Amino acid sequence: MEINMDSSIQNYIQSIDTALFDKLPLGISILDGKLNLAYQNNAVYSWLPELMPKKLSILHQVSEHVKPSSFNLKSELQNMKDMVLQQDEPYETVLTFSIRHRWIQLKFTFSPIYSKDQQTIGILESVENCSEQYELAQAMMQSKRFENVGRLASGIAHDFNNILQVIIGHCEIQAVKAGDNENLIRSLDVILTSGQKASALTRQLLIFSRKQESEFSVFHLHKTLTSLEKILSRMVGEDIQINLNCEGNKWCINADESQIEQIFLNLTVNGRDAMPLGGIINITTTDCMLTETDVMQLSLTKAGKYVKIHFSDSGLGIDADNLEHIFDPFFTTKKAGKGSGLGLATVYSIVRQHQGIVTVNSEINVGTVFEIFLPAAEKQNASLRILAEQQALSAMHNESILIVEDDAMVLDLASQVLAMHGYVVETATCVQEAIEMANHGAHDLYLIDIVLPDGSGVDLVEYLREIHPDSLFLLSSGYTEDKPQIKRAIDNGYDFLHKPYTINTLQKTCREILDKKKRVSE
Repeated sequence: MEINMDSSIQNYIQSIDTALFDKLPLGISILDGKLNLAYQNNAVYSWLPELMPKKLSILHQVSEHVKPSSFNLKSELQNMKDMVLQQDEPYETVLTFSIRHRWIQLKFTFSPIYSKDQQTIGILESVENCSEQYELAQAMMQSKRFENVGRLASGIAHDFNNILQVIIGHCEIQAVKAGDNENLIRSLDVILTSGQKASALTRQLLIFSRKQESEFSVFHLHKTLTSLEKILSRMVGEDIQINLNCEGNKWCINADESQIEQIFLNLTVNGRDAMPLGGIINITTTDCMLTETDVMQLSLTKAGKYVKIHFSDSGLGIDADNLEHIFDPFFTTKKAGKGSGLGLATVYSIVRQHQGIVTVNSEINVGTVFEIFLPAAEKQNASLRILAEQQALSAMHNESILIVEDDAMVLDLASQVLAMHGYVVETATCVQEAIEMANHGAHDLYLIDIVLPDGSGVDLVEYLREIHPDSLFLLSSGYTEDKPQIKRAIDNGYDFLHKPYTINTLQKTCREILDKKKRVSE
């Protein structure tokens, strides 16, 4: 059907240089008084190749991609006509929508077009692409949310870890004493497992604020995935097939391997839960060179060598509304009690801490794809790290240990554990008490809490080193590394033990420090 265009708007178009519009970084349309399209440049189609040029305003075209619940085209057009054609006032609106898993934000401005006699004869529609600013703002909001969660986690970490320390420690002690009492052992095992889960939850929370201690090393993802393969298979069960492919990945990464393992574990759990009837998980790692353009699009810091992890499932998929919040802390689409909402948030935070980026695309009833880009290690010739848990060594040498701890239950637990292993244990609850005891003689090892009611544990160590230079020191805390005293202790190279620790870790650490001194003296 041919559209009868108002002659006045045709005259207007002939009177202007439309070639200038084609050079503008704006989408430009000219509409007559009945909203018929008289002219349109091509700018918007370079942003959105999914759109096909039609005899419609850009607002009409993109409205097809906006959910009706958040946008009413008829109402928007009526408001625009009232403002522009009736009141001769500009009208603005902003639309945010998703096309093929890309978030787009467009700002529309509608202005009246006047004839030579100042009559309103049409509407000039200009469209600004604000997608980059929108993505930046969303990233800043995401970062702020993580910062707030991290600040909350850091605030409660010390007290919470002290409580967990007592629960886990006494549970282990009672398990040793339980003998053949299977009912008691089962109950203690439940308590211990719950305590360890709570400790793991605290560690995940601390990741958000970058306060979790990281141990970086150079390693190959093939090694990591090979060691995890059986664990991942057990996690998903027989109905889900896991395919691993690292053939395109020759480069190593410099990362905390335990945190990278956490990424694979969390993504696998997410994929498993999305496939209740079974399906396929594909994990592929490849080397890739990212250009400056790639870096800008992915919001990375520098171009160069990266290792890409492609993780896909054939599950239920995630709708656009939920996809927008998928990395938010505590956000979950699972039923109550079925998920903490920390799995994917933890993935996001770990990746960002490693100077990488994670993207997600999903289609309902088709599946979800996560792509992670991690910088390749600068030195690729490092040997692969081999980790082995050493058995605890019993100590029956009557070495003396002074424990300085203000939490009575933690103090009682630590003294019990070390006494059980043959150490001569004394205790103090504050800096002043420890100094008074040290003035009467040296101890082989001092186990000191960093934050004490009347001073700093680090200051206490430095004082004791002056009067007892042959003594050894082990600092401990449930606080995170943002505490100045803890950062100072680590920077000075002091031995440090994070709470909550197991009784095995406590006695093994003490034993290793004391044995290290013996080896040096020999």
